[in-house]
Amino acid sequence: MKLSTGSEIATWTLAGEGATRHATPIIFLHGGPGLYTETRRLEEGRVLRAAGFTTVYFDQAGGGKSARLKATDYSLDRSVADLEALRIALNAPQVILWGNSFGASLAAAYAARFPERVAGSILTSPGMFPGFDGKRDYSRTNRDKVDYSKPLIAAISKIDSEGARAESTLSQSDSATLFDELVASELIDGIVCKGASVKPPALPGGGNLYVQRLVSKDVKRASLPEKSAALVPTLIVRGSCDFLPADNAERYRRFFGGTIVTIPNSGHGLIENRELVDSALRNFATVALAKTG
Repeated sequence: MKLSTGSEIATWTLAGEGATRHATPIIFLHGGPGLYTETRRLEEGRVLRAAGFTTVYFDQAGGGKSARLKATDYSLDRSVADLEALRIALNAPQVILWGNSFGASLAAAYAARFPERVAGSILTSPGMFPGFDGKRDYSRTNRDKVDYSKPLIAAISKIDSEGARAESTLSQSDSATLFDELVASELIDGIVCKGASVKPPALPGGGNLYVQRLVSKDVKRASLPEKSAALVPTLIVRGSCDFLPADNAERYRRFFGGTIVTIPNSGHGLIENRELVDSALRNFATVALAKTG
């Protein structure tokens, strides 16, 4: 799909099911930044579609199956603008934002700018709230000490020091290969609890280190109001051994309103006790979200 911003994004739209079909779509915002929509996310939306909601998935610009931009174009502002352009392309007066990990950061930034366009929100394992510099704790996860390779360290240092100018000597493709190797082989163990018998699903690749570094910098220096201009029905779901602090989820609750549900013995990936996550999503969709239309 070609957006009015100039971004070309890959999208997947799965229609709501059942006797009651709701007009307001749910847009899934994947994690990262610099990652993509994993196949399992389509399956995770089944409980929402069963409640009558159409779910729309897309790879954010630069990652997955979406086209790359010039490095100078990667920013949190551009991500927000792309999301608004997608809403317009869908001809949806309002949307429900389903933000996973970094997707929750993007949801908050979008809601701060376009509060009247947000009918509700689902935030699963919300990433760091924009402007909040919380401490990550991997001690309760399966992640051991991660030794970054020298080429990756050099690529990160180059992008962090030169910004988008680094693209003149370091291609997005070359840096993405390094990023994919790191995420797939080492960082992924941080999404499950220590000793978990469930293995994280394999990742297909398609990440973008430029997006990861440049947009993450914007998230850290963002300044959002204490509360959104429009409090909406909101469900926040996090695992008990998520590496992000509980206070981070509380910041989202103060901003959007709503309720926090903590899933026991589950990590950032929310895969160990999926039936409890599905139950929380189902109850929220059939009660609170059903009132949004």
